[in-house]
Amino acid sequence: MGRSNREQADKNRQRIVDQAGATMRGGGVGAVSISEIMARAGLTQGGFYNHFESKEALITEACSSGFARSVQNWKARAISTRQPAAGALKRLVAFYFAKKPVEQSCPMVALGQDAAPHNASAALNEAYREGVGQFFSTFREIAHTDRSCSLSEEQLVVAFAAMVGANMLSRATGDKKWAAEVERGLVGSST
Repeated sequence: MGRSNREQADKNRQRIVDQAGATMRGGGVGAVSISEIMARAGLTQGGFYNHFESKEALITEACSSGFARSVQNWKARAISTRQPAAGALKRLVAFYFAKKPVEQSCPMVALGQDAAPHNASAALNEAYREGVGQFFSTFREIAHTDRSCSLSEEQLVVAFAAMVGANMLSRATGDKKWAAEVERGLVGSST
């Protein structure tokens, strides 16, 4: 019976984290309201503190969880036993720029300002920095897996920064040309 209760508590906690993450990606950290998150998770507001010591703890965990899930998605889309290694970077870039609901947008772009040192707690800033590091490591791993990729280490850094920057500019301006141009440049340079 104790195990079942623990499993349910873990599921409830993850639902709360998922709802907070989707809210943060859609509207930033300021959009996170404990009462709304708990309602969306199908739980009572009073139960929040059974799972988290503070709203900040939830926001930090949602940031880390969002990055971890996105890294898994990147790997699943780019590196697969059913697809050749050649073209892995191209698949990643296409997936990165594919239209997605705002709640599934890139956490680097969605949380960048909120996680900046002048706006965030040390814990949120650390979670964000670790997430960005995981993203770049995954980007590098996928590029090295792709036998058709000829980018040097320096070019990988520039390509990664250009990809994230173009995504941010496309999202902020509503003009998809930024993403389209970078995608075309990255896909062309990786083959």
